[in-house]
Amino acid sequence: MLCEKCGSQLNDNSRFCPNCGAPIPGEEQNVTTTSTYEGPMGNPTPVLVWGILGLSFATIPYINFLGLIFSIIGLSKAKKYAEFTGGAYSKQASIGRGLSIAGIIVGAIFTLIFTIVIIVLVAASSRY
Repeated sequence: MLCEKCGSQLNDNSRFCPNCGAPIPGEEQNVTTTSTYEGPMGNPTPVLVWGILGLSFATIPYINFLGLIFSIIGLSKAKKYAEFTGGAYSKQASIGRGLSIAGIIVGAIFTLIFTIVIIVLVAASSRY
C-alpha cells in the first residue's frame, strides 16, 4: 500500500505514514484514542536527535554515563514512534534507533573502562 500524500510504502497495519505522518484512510480512522505522548509522534526527528546525543556523549570521558541515559531515551522514543506508526520506522527513526543502540553499547563499555581506571588509580594512590 502507498501513502496517498507522499507515495511512501506503508505496512498493512499502519495507521499513519512513517514518512510524512499523514493518517491512513480506513476503518480505524473513526476510532478516537487518547494519547499520552508529548509532541507529534509522527515526527522521527526526536529519535534521531536522542540517538546522536547518546552516541556523542557516550565517548566523552567523565560524562559518558549521560550517553547511556540519552541513548536509552532515544531507544524509548524509537519504540513509541514504531507503536504510533504501526511498527514502521522511517529512515530517520531507523538511523536514530541504530545510533541509540550503538550509544548504549559504547557508553556501557566506556563507563566500565572509566570505572576500572578510577578504581585502579584510587587503589594505587592509597598505597603511598
